[in-house]
Amino acid sequence: MKQSLGLLEVSGLALAISCADVMAKAASITLVGLEKTNGSGWTVIKIIGDVASVQAAISTGASLAERQNGLVAHRVISRPGEGILSHSVPVQPAPAAIPDVSQEQEEMATEITLPEAAQQAELISCNLCLDPACPRQKGEPRALCLHSGKRGEA
Repeated sequence: MKQSLGLLEVSGLALAISCADVMAKAASITLVGLEKTNGSGWTVIKIIGDVASVQAAISTGASLAERQNGLVAHRVISRPGEGILSHSVPVQPAPAAIPDVSQEQEEMATEITLPEAAQQAELISCNLCLDPACPRQKGEPRALCLHSGKRGEA
């Protein structure tokens, strides 16, 4: 299937990230990147995918940007030339080779790491200070942490 390229230019990085999020949720696309352009803090969002998905994503992102008064320009290139996508799409690194591990070594590693990880997860309740004595639970206000007033002290 032939890839298409979608470009959405908006004013501001925060709006660009919001538009990229909405576009990724609206259609099956691949986000190639965000690029700051020259002038007025404009940012270009580059996406690729099949033609229908890219058109749906660009129209969704453009409508959000227009509602926020930050739309600069948008364009869908249905079947870009050979050189266009090769410059826009980052090269995927080759997957790393997986070393062969015998069944015994794998079982031993599982026996050692799982109980220790489970014990450590049970002991630590505060994700801020990682102190087992802290009464704060994950998600509770930071003020309940034992070390809340001691940030940055040695």
